[in-house]
Amino acid sequence: MGMGEKITRISITLPEDLLRELDRSLRSQDYASRSEAIRDAVRDFLANYRWRTELEGELLGAVVAVYDHEVKGLVERITEIQHESGGVVKSSQHLHLDERNCLEAMLVRGPAGEIRKLADRLGALRGVKQVKLVVVST
Repeated sequence: MGMGEKITRISITLPEDLLRELDRSLRSQDYASRSEAIRDAVRDFLANYRWRTELEGELLGAVVAVYDHEVKGLVERITEIQHESGGVVKSSQHLHLDERNCLEAMLVRGPAGEIRKLADRLGALRGVKQVKLVVVST
């Protein structure tokens, strides 16, 4: 952080298993603090967001989401969003990861704005743990 940069203290709520995994990871990477790791994670999140917002034209790729299927109404909402995606979802594959978690991989082709909207809408849902957009060139 730059000299004189204002620091604001916030609090976050994490599931215990995620916090334990974070702490193990911090020890193995020699992080000085949880705060420094969270700052790096936020920077990575924002860099990924900026990259997605700059995509233009016709895209081909995959949107991958990991989510907790026990969250009430989530599976139905994910399906609705796919149907409302302007036809960019060409194929979808579902994988059960464990008793609670599923992975949905959607092959997408179409305008960057529609694909970005799909990824953003999925990522904003409660119970969705991760959304990744992978773009390939033809």
